[in-house]
Amino acid sequence: MILVMLTSKAPLTLTLLLPLAAACDGWTLDYGKPAAQFEARDAATLAGIYLGEKVTVRGQVVSVDTSDPRNCVLQLHHGVTAKSALLAAGYAPGEVVYIDGIVRSAADGALVLEPAMGRDPTAPFNPQRR
Repeated sequence: MILVMLTSKAPLTLTLLLPLAAACDGWTLDYGKPAAQFEARDAATLAGIYLGEKVTVRGQVVSVDTSDPRNCVLQLHHGVTAKSALLAAGYAPGEVVYIDGIVRSAADGALVLEPAMGRDPTAPFNPQRR
Protein backbone atom coordinates (compact mmCIF):
# COMPACT_ATOMS: atom_id res chain seq x y z
CA MET A 1 0.00 0.00 0.00
CA ILE A 2 2.79 2.46 0.90
CA LEU A 3 4.63 1.61 -2.30
CA VAL A 4 1.51 2.40 -4.35
CA MET A 5 1.14 5.76 -2.57
CA LEU A 6 4.77 6.67 -3.16
CA THR A 7 4.74 5.71 -6.81
CA SER A 8 1.46 7.53 -7.45
CA LYS A 9 2.89 10.75 -5.99
CA ALA A 10 6.14 10.56 -7.96
CA PRO A 11 4.61 11.78 -11.26
CA LEU A 12 2.91 14.66 -9.45
CA THR A 13 6.15 15.69 -7.75
CA LEU A 14 8.05 15.48 -11.02
CA THR A 15 5.37 17.53 -12.77
CA LEU A 16 5.66 20.26 -10.14
CA LEU A 17 9.46 20.34 -10.01
CA LEU A 18 10.24 20.05 -13.72
CA PRO A 19 9.17 23.63 -14.62
CA LEU A 20 11.33 24.96 -11.78
CA ALA A 21 14.36 23.07 -13.04
CA ALA A 22 13.73 24.20 -16.62
CA ALA A 23 13.95 27.83 -15.52
CA CYS A 24 17.60 27.46 -14.51
CA ASP A 25 20.47 28.43 -16.80
CA GLY A 26 22.10 25.07 -16.13
CA TRP A 27 19.11 23.27 -17.64
CA THR A 28 19.34 25.51 -20.72
CA LEU A 29 23.04 24.80 -21.05
CA ASP A 30 22.60 21.04 -20.73
CA TYR A 31 19.71 20.63 -23.11
CA GLY A 32 19.05 23.81 -25.06
CA LYS A 33 20.22 24.13 -28.64
CA PRO A 34 22.61 27.05 -29.14
CA ALA A 35 21.18 30.11 -30.90
CA ALA A 36 24.46 30.44 -32.81
CA GLN A 37 28.00 29.10 -32.99
CA PHE A 38 31.22 31.07 -33.47
CA GLU A 39 34.96 30.77 -33.82
CA ALA A 40 36.59 32.79 -31.02
CA ARG A 41 38.06 35.27 -33.55
CA ASP A 42 34.51 36.23 -34.67
CA ALA A 43 32.60 35.79 -31.40
CA ALA A 44 33.02 39.25 -29.84
CA THR A 45 31.97 40.94 -33.07
CA LEU A 46 28.99 38.72 -33.92
CA ALA A 47 27.58 37.48 -30.60
CA GLY A 48 26.24 40.82 -29.34
CA ILE A 49 22.84 40.25 -30.93
CA TYR A 50 22.49 37.04 -28.88
CA LEU A 51 22.58 38.75 -25.46
CA GLY A 52 20.96 36.40 -22.91
CA GLU A 53 20.97 33.45 -25.30
CA LYS A 54 23.07 30.29 -25.42
CA VAL A 55 25.89 30.19 -27.97
CA THR A 56 28.83 27.91 -28.69
CA VAL A 57 32.37 29.22 -29.13
CA ARG A 58 35.41 27.26 -30.34
CA GLY A 59 38.74 28.73 -29.36
CA GLN A 60 42.17 28.24 -27.93
CA VAL A 61 42.65 28.50 -24.17
CA VAL A 62 44.90 31.33 -22.99
CA SER A 63 44.47 30.83 -19.24
CA VAL A 64 42.48 28.94 -16.63
CA ASP A 65 41.73 30.44 -13.20
CA THR A 66 40.33 27.99 -10.67
CA SER A 67 41.38 29.95 -7.56
CA ASP A 68 37.68 30.40 -6.68
CA PRO A 69 36.02 27.00 -7.29
CA ARG A 70 32.58 28.63 -7.35
CA ASN A 71 33.61 31.03 -10.13
CA CYS A 72 36.16 29.47 -12.46
CA VAL A 73 37.29 31.59 -15.40
CA LEU A 74 38.47 30.25 -18.73
CA GLN A 75 40.06 32.86 -21.00
CA LEU A 76 40.22 32.14 -24.74
CA HIS A 77 42.09 34.03 -27.45
CA HIS A 78 40.31 37.01 -29.04
CA GLY A 79 38.74 38.32 -25.83
CA VAL A 80 36.38 35.45 -24.98
CA THR A 81 35.84 34.85 -21.25
CA ALA A 82 33.82 31.91 -19.93
CA LYS A 83 32.76 31.90 -16.26
CA SER A 84 31.18 29.11 -14.25
CA ALA A 85 31.59 26.68 -11.40
CA LEU A 86 31.26 23.98 -14.06
CA LEU A 87 34.51 25.02 -15.73
CA ALA A 88 37.46 23.70 -13.81
CA ALA A 89 40.41 21.40 -14.18
CA GLY A 90 40.80 19.56 -17.42
CA TYR A 91 41.54 22.59 -19.58
CA ALA A 92 45.09 23.70 -20.33
CA PRO A 93 46.55 26.72 -22.09
CA GLY A 94 46.96 26.04 -25.79
CA GLU A 95 44.11 23.51 -25.91
CA VAL A 96 41.29 24.08 -28.44
CA VAL A 97 37.93 23.85 -26.66
CA TYR A 98 34.23 24.13 -27.41
CA ILE A 99 32.31 26.16 -24.84
CA ASP A 100 28.54 26.60 -24.49
CA GLY A 101 27.42 29.63 -22.55
CA ILE A 102 24.88 32.39 -22.09
CA VAL A 103 26.02 35.70 -23.62
CA ARG A 104 26.22 38.17 -20.71
CA SER A 105 28.07 40.93 -22.58
CA ALA A 106 29.70 41.56 -25.91
CA ALA A 107 31.32 44.98 -26.05
CA ASP A 108 34.68 46.56 -26.81
CA GLY A 109 36.03 43.44 -28.52
CA ALA A 110 35.28 41.14 -25.59
CA LEU A 111 32.67 38.45 -25.06
CA VAL A 112 31.59 37.11 -21.65
CA LEU A 113 29.75 33.79 -21.39
CA GLU A 114 28.20 33.16 -17.98
CA PRO A 115 27.35 30.50 -16.99
CA ALA A 116 29.41 28.39 -19.34
CA MET A 117 30.35 24.77 -19.69
CA GLY A 118 32.39 22.54 -21.95
CA ARG A 119 30.75 21.07 -25.04
CA ASP A 120 31.38 17.72 -26.68
CA PRO A 121 33.86 18.44 -29.50
CA THR A 122 32.23 15.76 -31.66
CA ALA A 123 28.83 17.53 -31.56
CA PRO A 124 27.80 19.39 -34.73
CA PHE A 125 29.52 22.75 -35.08
CA ASN A 126 28.62 25.19 -37.87
CA PRO A 127 30.06 28.60 -36.94
CA GLN A 128 28.82 31.92 -38.26
CA ARG A 129 31.53 33.99 -39.89
CA ARG A 130 32.13 37.64 -40.57
